[in-house]
Amino acid sequence: MPIFYPIISAKPGRLPLIEEQLKGIFKQHDRNGDGRLDKAELKEAFKQLGAMIPGWRAARGLSQADANGDGYITEEEMTSLVHYAIRFGYSLKGTFKQHDKNGDGRLDKAELMEAFKRLGAMIPWWRATRGLHHADANGDGYITEEELTSLVNYALHLGHTVN
Repeated sequence: MPIFYPIISAKPGRLPLIEEQLKGIFKQHDRNGDGRLDKAELKEAFKQLGAMIPGWRAARGLSQADANGDGYITEEEMTSLVHYAIRFGYSLKGTFKQHDKNGDGRLDKAELMEAFKRLGAMIPWWRATRGLHHADANGDGYITEEELTSLVNYALHLGHTVN
């Protein structure tokens, strides 16, 4: 039974998330160790990556990447799943969601500062301020679930990825 670990970048936030790292994250969710991912395991992986509706995202990922139609993602199909996940930016979304320390479903400036620090921003308070400016559509000083995609797009534009 193989054990998989994600590869962690030596310089946080400076190198893009390579495919092998994302593969490692998915493979961590192979709970039964059979070397393939079923829909339930994919759901947990997408939940960790920050999907708003992880069950739906898992079903879509499965339909996109399951080339032989057996209902599982095998090692041979993993690259397609990784490309699917990258296309939707879930790796960054999950990082931001992990910094919702008080669990209120929104990110304040302090939580954003910690997220940008983890992503390797040189001046995290500035990135948090600018992130709020770009993504806080209603001007309440928080990034909500509905505004999170704009924040991810801002971070991607700056070249931030998960480490």
